[in-house]
Amino acid sequence: MDSRNFARAADAMGMSQPAISKNIKRLEDQLDVKLFERGRHGAEPTKFAEAIERRAKLLLTESRLIQAEVEALRDSHKGQLVIGGAPPFLPRILPEALHLFRRRWPDIHIHVEHGLSPALFPALERGEFDFIVSLPPARLLHNELTSIELKYKHERRLVMRRDHPLSRTDDIDLEHLAKYPWVVARGLGNWDRISSAFLMAGLEPPKIAVETTSDTLTKALIEQDNYVCGLNKDIFALEEKSGILTGITHASLFTPRSAYITHRRRSPLSPPARNMIEIIRTVCETLYQDAP
Repeated sequence: MDSRNFARAADAMGMSQPAISKNIKRLEDQLDVKLFERGRHGAEPTKFAEAIERRAKLLLTESRLIQAEVEALRDSHKGQLVIGGAPPFLPRILPEALHLFRRRWPDIHIHVEHGLSPALFPALERGEFDFIVSLPPARLLHNELTSIELKYKHERRLVMRRDHPLSRTDDIDLEHLAKYPWVVARGLGNWDRISSAFLMAGLEPPKIAVETTSDTLTKALIEQDNYVCGLNKDIFALEEKSGILTGITHASLFTPRSAYITHRRRSPLSPPARNMIEIIRTVCETLYQDAP
């Protein structure tokens, strides 16, 4: 599937081309379908090959996870854990969870991949993560995935620099907001909601000045000019505490959303993954026990 060529596939697998062809033919006979159309330009996959590709890759991933779990069980102080984390969880939730986890299991190698939901969920389906901590948009959920709700509310604020002209206004209306440039997180559905709020009020949506996936760049831009942006309250907490940025609740633009841990339904979680999930749940309950 990757090479679209039997000879290149044989080289990549360290096998002879006849052996590759024989194995593909055996699989085609077993499934009673044709998987590849052979031609002068290589091997083009049929619709049947495309249909089974994702599950085949999951099987390969599961085989690697089996070995990793056996090795972890052989020596309970060794193993690895791969987590996908959306931006709101990196400043506060995951650091505390990682601290508590490593106090008990210091020898387990942990890899945390930062990303937005549209990238994290497909990677989880491909088996690249043990689980992800995110705000799953419904359109990205797949029946192969299952989620655990956390006691954590993703609360976005209208963020601007402390001396922004609007920061001196107690009640910021949409008409004033439309006059300023916005920094927007690329790949998220938040802008659709923001645009709809302006349109419903009979106003043109604000102009998007910069679209980015970087929280660091977003905050730097806001500090330098009269930009506004919607950010999770934990992402800019330090800048707000130091008096650089200010965050304002705006009910017509942002509503709290629940956060989830999501993993593959049919893939058993490894012991390190189960332990980390319990720690994350405990951290959320402790930090947000007074939240409504």
